[in-house]
Amino acid sequence: MLQRLHTLEKLTVRSCGSVKEVVQLEGLVDEENHFRALARLRELELNDLPELKYLWKENSNVGPHFQNLEILKIWDCDNLMNLVPSSVSFHNLASLDISYCCSLINLLPPLIAKSLVQHKIFKIGRSDMMKEVVANEGENAGDEITFCKLEEIELCVLPNLTSFCSGVYSLSFPVLERVVVEECPKMKIFSQGLLVTPRLDRVEVGNNKEHWKDDLNTTIHLLFNTWRL
Repeated sequence: MLQRLHTLEKLTVRSCGSVKEVVQLEGLVDEENHFRALARLRELELNDLPELKYLWKENSNVGPHFQNLEILKIWDCDNLMNLVPSSVSFHNLASLDISYCCSLINLLPPLIAKSLVQHKIFKIGRSDMMKEVVANEGENAGDEITFCKLEEIELCVLPNLTSFCSGVYSLSFPVLERVVVEECPKMKIFSQGLLVTPRLDRVEVGNNKEHWKDDLNTTIHLLFNTWRL
């Protein structure tokens, strides 16, 4: 079927109780040529797939060519263990919306985070096990990740989130203007490494309330102390 989908731009998979993977590679002689069929995909939505474990099995030699994907939305996929392997790049991804994915512990390996050069909106919510957004994979301290076009981050109802990134990476958000942190009671700090947010001057916490003290890390730390009271 993949061979016949060369012009596919939008794929929605919804309310399928037995789906465990979106793209099946087993038995394919030439995996890479089959995945090129998804090269024009611009929008991918996965919703209410309780048995989904992965988009494709990670022991595959290659993954889909997602160079044109702009919108990725994954909701109600409680068994999803990770988003995609580090070998995947999302150079044109503009919006990422993840909610009710209760088995995700972290969202993005650093290599994928570095590929998000067009990304504008992060929305992550109601994922009970998530501890951080960008995984700490032990790269050298000072390694830089720049979210060139990221304008908005929403982190809502993440009871085990401790930080956006616990690794000692330099994170730069040159155009970030809106950060929402709501019901994240264990979030002690935004990032352990150098953090650059020149346009940010507030953090929204719900109920039309905003907080700001010096910088993003200081503000998150003060909010954590407030939530503990």
